[in-house]
Amino acid sequence: MQQNFIIQHGLNQNPIANHACDGYRGIYHIEKGDIGGAAGTVFFQFVIGQIIWAEKYNFKPWVYLNNVSHIVYDPIVHGNNTGVNFTMQKGTEISYIQRPMGHRRDAYPGQTVVNNPDNLRSFHYNFDGNGVWDNYFEPISDFIPGDKSCQDKPLVTMDLYQVTPGVHGFSGAPKCWRYEYLPDYITKPHIPLNDWLAPQRQSAHDVLKRYIRFKPHIKAKAEYVNPSCSIETNNACLGIHIRHSDKAAGRRILDTDEFLPYVKAFLDAGGKWIYLATDSEKVVEHIKTTWPENVLKVIRSMGDDVVRSNDEQAVFDIGSHHRTNTEILVEIQALSYCQFMIHGLSAVTESSIWINIDLHYTSVNLEDPDHSNENEFGDLVGKVLTGGNASQILEKRNSINNNNINNWWMPKSYEVQFSTTTLNQNQNQLPHTQACDDSTSGILHISHVGTNAGTGVAFFTSVLNQLLYAKKNNLTPWIHLSNESKLIYDDEIHGAASGGVSVIEDIQDVLMITMLENDNINSSLLYPGPVVVESSRQKKNITLRGNGIWTSYFRGVSDFVPESKSCSDKPVLSMDEDMVSAMNSWSPWSSKAWQYDDIPNEFWNPKGLTLKSWLEPKRIKANDIVKRYYKFQPFIVERAQQVNPFNSTPCLAVHLLNTDKEGIHRKKFPPNKFREYFDAFARAGGKHIYIASDSSPFPIYIQKMIRTQGPYVVRSSWKWPPHMLENHHRTNSEALVDILAMSKCQLLLHGNSAISEATIYLNLNLHNNSVNMEDPDRLSVKEFEALARRVVEIPSDEATTVNATKLQQRSTTKMNATKGNLPPPPENNNVGIIKGNHDRKCRRNAIVYLAQKKHSSYERDSYGNLLKSLELMNSNYLSVHNHQNNTDVIIFHTDDFNQDDMDIMETKFGSSFREGLYFINLQNTSYWQRPSWHRNDNPSADWYAYPLFSEGYRQMMHWYAIDIWRFFKDYGRNNNCSYEYIMRFDEDSFLRSKLDYDIFDYMKKNDYNYGFRLCSYEMQVTQRIWTIWTKMTSKKGSQVPPIRDIDLNMCGIYNNFFVTKLSFFQDDKVQRFLKLVDRQGMIYRRRLGDLMIHSMAVYAFSPSEKIHRFLDFTYEHSTINTTTGCVIWGGIQAGYNDPNSNKTLDKFYQENVLDHNCATTTSAIRIIDTSYLIQDDLSPTYQHHLPSEYASTTTTTTTTLNKNENGYGKKLKLKTIMAGKVEYPGQGLLSG
Repeated sequence: MQQNFIIQHGLNQNPIANHACDGYRGIYHIEKGDIGGAAGTVFFQFVIGQIIWAEKYNFKPWVYLNNVSHIVYDPIVHGNNTGVNFTMQKGTEISYIQRPMGHRRDAYPGQTVVNNPDNLRSFHYNFDGNGVWDNYFEPISDFIPGDKSCQDKPLVTMDLYQVTPGVHGFSGAPKCWRYEYLPDYITKPHIPLNDWLAPQRQSAHDVLKRYIRFKPHIKAKAEYVNPSCSIETNNACLGIHIRHSDKAAGRRILDTDEFLPYVKAFLDAGGKWIYLATDSEKVVEHIKTTWPENVLKVIRSMGDDVVRSNDEQAVFDIGSHHRTNTEILVEIQALSYCQFMIHGLSAVTESSIWINIDLHYTSVNLEDPDHSNENEFGDLVGKVLTGGNASQILEKRNSINNNNINNWWMPKSYEVQFSTTTLNQNQNQLPHTQACDDSTSGILHISHVGTNAGTGVAFFTSVLNQLLYAKKNNLTPWIHLSNESKLIYDDEIHGAASGGVSVIEDIQDVLMITMLENDNINSSLLYPGPVVVESSRQKKNITLRGNGIWTSYFRGVSDFVPESKSCSDKPVLSMDEDMVSAMNSWSPWSSKAWQYDDIPNEFWNPKGLTLKSWLEPKRIKANDIVKRYYKFQPFIVERAQQVNPFNSTPCLAVHLLNTDKEGIHRKKFPPNKFREYFDAFARAGGKHIYIASDSSPFPIYIQKMIRTQGPYVVRSSWKWPPHMLENHHRTNSEALVDILAMSKCQLLLHGNSAISEATIYLNLNLHNNSVNMEDPDRLSVKEFEALARRVVEIPSDEATTVNATKLQQRSTTKMNATKGNLPPPPENNNVGIIKGNHDRKCRRNAIVYLAQKKHSSYERDSYGNLLKSLELMNSNYLSVHNHQNNTDVIIFHTDDFNQDDMDIMETKFGSSFREGLYFINLQNTSYWQRPSWHRNDNPSADWYAYPLFSEGYRQMMHWYAIDIWRFFKDYGRNNNCSYEYIMRFDEDSFLRSKLDYDIFDYMKKNDYNYGFRLCSYEMQVTQRIWTIWTKMTSKKGSQVPPIRDIDLNMCGIYNNFFVTKLSFFQDDKVQRFLKLVDRQGMIYRRRLGDLMIHSMAVYAFSPSEKIHRFLDFTYEHSTINTTTGCVIWGGIQAGYNDPNSNKTLDKFYQENVLDHNCATTTSAIRIIDTSYLIQDDLSPTYQHHLPSEYASTTTTTTTTLNKNENGYGKKLKLKTIMAGKVEYPGQGLLSG
């Protein structure tokens, strides 16, 4: 008989010691996790993260949770208590720390502050409920409310934004996986997942050991379901955690049978027991019916009397939260008893690893792309069971598999040819008889490169130009770069620990660098000129810090050292940041990688040469300097040889720079811009392509030809420059390896970049054998192919033909096989437009459709519906009083409509209809694509109700909620159009009665922001996003707060018909709200519809008097079941101004209900003859426009009516036929 272990526990009953705050600044109150987190996330990740903050700032932590984290809060169990009352100081707040140049959400909790000393006061706190925590865990500290040692100290806590994304994402707190919303400089995709998690797991384990202990009943239950796991007693256990029900957030639902090979390998290696933890009843059933009998005999679990899901609901939406908390925590403890584990990405398994840190080395994460296979896992199990050390086994295997990739940028001391003593750093470098001979005028100390200079600019522009200057002015160069070079300086490698701090005294200081004018261009553009003697200057001291950066990557450029006797009488001079910048930009002889923003057009290429001709003399001079001075350290050379072996086979180098590519004379371009050149190289017989990139996507179809530095190199998938992602020494090293590796190729594709220029400086042959994608005179694909043939040295008639089409087909197959792994989206905003009349100027208003010929979700004849809708639109509106003269009709589509369709519509509706008709193709534009945070989603695993609601359907929602406002802004600017209002109709939206007034003029005259026709009661699904938004707006100065709150029972705008002022949705405050909604990912993943998003935006930001509900025309919009022919959602409602409405609705009833026996086959369809809408139900302004002949002037006893100025109420009778939650009587409040 199974024991009942769900026990309620009260508050900490220990006596108050009155010393809890001794030595502490106060109490940190852990009062919440995030809104949507379950037990693993809230009880472990968020509590541990907040404990880490408390320790850092010397606050004693105390857990007393409220109901914000509603998934772990059970009002019956946790709210059934009088709460706690105590007195402490109030007025101390937690500040925000924001990372410079970081992600827009990058803010995490920092030091405490008192923003207003007047608010610092003694305060009597009262917290309801029992605090949740003590039901499952022992107290994390000795603080008990009422402790006298704490009364005069502050109680502090975090707001929701500090908790998430602050603690959850941007602080140093442990994370459970790489959350999609986080930037690359947090998730560090260049580090293998297990290596990235390792220090976080150790940190969490250290905190957990000191603070978190389960209550006895949790431990007892865990021991009961998974007893006596031990290697010593031959009872080794393997935990398997199979999470299915609500798994999302960029994670993959793992197939149950993916676990079976590992289970077999474990048992074959000598393992004894399998502990199964799962939230899915289907998983349990599948295992019982399909897994081998010998496996089933050794499976342990919590049994059948636990809350599991049918995979359509999360477990915490099924049982009481107290019960699901208890069961999940038992699972976590039981898994932690195991010696091995197989799992996916989950807070449950991470919590188990945090408890038992040995599982870091003995677990396999099936969502880790580098996870061990079943044979490797079986080998590990066998060795551990016979006494092997798991961490050493894993380290050895990784070393073999990665083949010298790990930490190659950290050279051995003997590999770097310089001494750690700063003053002697140049020994064993370039052979000179003496550092300073009589002909040397002095020493040029190259100390500055520019504070914002990255690796390429610093080493191959700033240093190179100073070496040129030294040569021109007879100076001996000496490089010791300042630590102010913030984008290349790495304190660990280049700082005081590597070179110390030294002062060189009594240096000759009699030379001065003059500044010359650009007389022919701009006399204010001064740059360094000749060196002159300045007799008034005599001696100076030079302070050197660290190792000077340069010799970490190159050998010294001369054998000068400050103590050199041959140089004792030679002056030392150097350039500051401004002089270096001026020389780089304005000197006529300096090397330049592109036209920098501060270079005037008349100074850049004044003779109008081709770009290649203009750069040629500069590249020749740079090549001479590079050959003389640039000697890479051995570890750079060795790595370059590894990633691009230098052999006789010609290769093509490609440099893609997109992340931090700035400058008005540079542009970004996606990898597919190179595709035709790749094909040309392949056709010419090329075999290898070396790609150097700071961004992650590569063209997939040429993967077999590609060489790179591998998957674990510092790259960004968005805008973050590499130096934000990793320590600067590593990014410097990787960039220099790319430069050297590319220089060994015979062909180069690139853009404007110091990295690609450095490549050409190293290999001057690339000057003629390169294509700059930003050069207007660049080689065409055909010309490049001819060049490639010559380079590859294969005659045209003997060339081995590589079928590029087949390569692309293999690519397509590979991409489709990789679930959700889409290529980067197009950057094209150029829509395809077909106009009915090219000479017609766009009007102020537009009727918009988003149409297709066959519905992607419902498989209906969308084209037939569209023609029917357009016919009714034309006859009932556009042709009435020449409304078409004031209105364009725009049909948006994705490769569905062409000129033939334009002709068909002209034939059906007449030439005047065609005059204002536009087909706008959104395909392959940024208006019709997944946002970047959904790019790698697996729809089957990550998206609710997929494929029932297709990707196209979700894109439609995203279009009407997010993209359409940006489109009209861009379209207006690019085509000199100034649309004021748009009106939406869908293919199955039908205007069933005439409108004899101009609906756009009506909106404008009354200054309405938004008009709609029907209500759909679906606002409950907005609760989470609305809560997130209102929490953000509650912070002072953060966002514009909503005008009104959302009632979850109120009218949701059934927006298949709406008319709106574009400027309303394009307003900054509305756009900020829409961006928040979009970034939460709920449109694609949870099918949060444009209906709800429009409703929230309109109710939040439009004054009630500017929202209007139309009721005068008869309107139909319904979804038909293609099998039964019955209406399953929506329907038709009469308009009060339609004299034929009864006839129209009777016909609808006959054709859509009776003819298909729908009245008997479904109860969802409602026929309402006596539906009354009163003034309270209508838009607040509607009382001013309701015609008296359609309103009652008597009151009734059954309906509460507003009174007009005569004391009588008004009501409106409308006949309605509806299904679903549309126009549902008594469902809830209507608009306003």
